[in-house]
Amino acid sequence: MSLNVQLICGPRMEILDIVSRWPGSTHDSKIFMNSAICQKFVDGTVHGILLGDNGYPQLPYLFTPLLDRHVKTPAEERYNRAHRTTRNIIEKLTRVWKQRFPCLRKRLLTKPVTTQAVIVACAILHNIAILRQDNFENVEEVPLDTVPVVNANAVQNSRGHIVRQQFIERHFM
Repeated sequence: MSLNVQLICGPRMEILDIVSRWPGSTHDSKIFMNSAICQKFVDGTVHGILLGDNGYPQLPYLFTPLLDRHVKTPAEERYNRAHRTTRNIIEKLTRVWKQRFPCLRKRLLTKPVTTQAVIVACAILHNIAILRQDNFENVEEVPLDTVPVVNANAVQNSRGHIVRQQFIERHFM
């Protein structure tokens, strides 16, 4: 069985949250919506903004890019460009993590519980390397793939769109 791993990272590419218990076929948005970090955002115990691709629902605390056909203003173009640039950190983290721990490049042939332990151990060791400033600097940036849009909870999604539009108007006009 392969596992789907979801990472949340900070600007220094440290891993802030990891979920590694779902089967490989599970969609990222389902993993996030059932995660402890999501519940903390919903409860208001954690504040801030997460960035996700269009595979995630647009929520008040989880911002997705505007679809190209919905971009109508220069502010929205700037928002999408900033979103893409900022989200590139997670893509770079994934490449660095797999370079640092080659066992993560392929399917581990271990029991699921052992695979989870290996993945979490690699995350912890990665963070220790970041703290010790043992960084991989030669990882090239790759354009982000387009991801299919998910049909999410309409009420949350609608409120999320309003929050995102207000954010764009406040910060990108």
